[in-house]
Amino acid sequence: MSRLHSFQRPEVKPDARQVGTPWSADYQRYDEGARFLYQDEAYELTLFWKSPSSAEARGFAAAPVELALYSTPPAAFLLYKIAGVCEWSDVAFNAQRIPAADRQQPQEPPGERARMRLFLVDADTGLIVARRLVALEKILTQALKNEFEQQFASGFNELLYDAAVQSAHARFADGDAMLKVADVHEVAHG
Repeated sequence: MSRLHSFQRPEVKPDARQVGTPWSADYQRYDEGARFLYQDEAYELTLFWKSPSSAEARGFAAAPVELALYSTPPAAFLLYKIAGVCEWSDVAFNAQRIPAADRQQPQEPPGERARMRLFLVDADTGLIVARRLVALEKILTQALKNEFEQQFASGFNELLYDAAVQSAHARFADGDAMLKVADVHEVAHG
């Protein structure tokens, strides 16, 4: 009988933000949208929704999550779908848009799975209504790490970034269309 091979789970620094507390002490309201970055040894996807329902919060905390990466330098897009909560959506990113003091390079070596914190924030109150921690597949872990490395190594021009984002959104009618050309598409665990 063969043994199941397991991979070491990288530890993630604890995050003090809890359901029912402000996502940030600096703001009480947010525009609707999404934010994606890497900090404190984990990726972080935060969705800011106006008045999310309790069903959406429950689904966000427990439903299957699919993720994908589409790159069109100098922009890249994290695509995400949460079963029963949201269809394929995207958030554009470039690591150099993160304030310099907060920039971190992902460090997961090949064969390890990165972690991703997910937060659902009520945009009207600034309160966290759901949160969870998921593990990424190894291929997506390395694809995101490589994307961040390339973005950090490249020069950054905000106008070119904005043009790339606008061009991608003009080219693809929705997240489903962008998913068809994504570089990587996987299911998260947890």
